[in-house]
Amino acid sequence: VKQYQEKRDIIYEGLKDNFKVVKPQGAFYIFPQIPEGVNVDKFVEKAIENKVLIIPGKVFSESNKGFRISFATANETLKRGVEVLNKLAKEMF
Repeated sequence: VKQYQEKRDIIYEGLKDNFKVVKPQGAFYIFPQIPEGVNVDKFVEKAIENKVLIIPGKVFSESNKGFRISFATANETLKRGVEVLNKLAKEMF
C-alpha cells in the first residue's frame, strides 16, 4: 500500500499544476482533465508519440475531457511520464 501511495503522489503532485485532477484514494489510476477547447485525441496522440501511453477518457465514459493513466509502474517511468505530459500541456494549452 505504501508503494502505491508513493506512486499516486508522484503522479498527482506532478500533474496538479497543469491539469484538473482529483487525488485517487484507492485506485491505481488517475483521470487528469484538460482545458475546454483542447483536442483530447490530439493530446493523447502526442503523448504516445513521446512514448507515454495514456488512454482517452471516451474509452471509459461518454465524456472526452481527459485521459486515464495507470500508475502501476516504476517510479522512474512515472516521473518521465509526468515530465512529458507537462511539456505537452505547456505546448498545447
